[in-house]
Amino acid sequence: MDIDPLYYWIGFGFALVIAEVTMGNFILFFLGVASICVGGALWVGMPAEGGVPYILFAALAVFFLMVVRARMPSLTVGDVAQSTEDEDFVGFEVTIETGFDEASPGRGRVNYRGASWNARSAQDHFSTGTLTTIIDRNGSNLVVGDKEL
Repeated sequence: MDIDPLYYWIGFGFALVIAEVTMGNFILFFLGVASICVGGALWVGMPAEGGVPYILFAALAVFFLMVVRARMPSLTVGDVAQSTEDEDFVGFEVTIETGFDEASPGRGRVNYRGASWNARSAQDHFSTGTLTTIIDRNGSNLVVGDKEL
């Protein structure tokens, strides 16, 4: 039993389109559409010899991926969260661990989300265990208290 190549191309195309469900980036989808188009071209009479279907598939794949996919970024590219680098810090409370005393005025260590951080403040003194607020972050150093430095 000899199966017409157009059925291979169309079957391969549909398999790629269905596989796209697991990927979500519209690459396999466009490869599948290119393969289905080749199957359609074979159905309307394009010769199946001499590598013509492969050349058409390659040309259509490049066209779909480079031109069509690039023109629809809202479908082919995921959403990008717009946030600032300090969004997870500024405004949250910290607990004073050490420092902020006579020996190190305006500097000390604070506990934020279970981790110990270097901190500085315009306020020279805090008692150990005091809660204060993060008002800025400078690299791995937190700025705490009521006023910015």
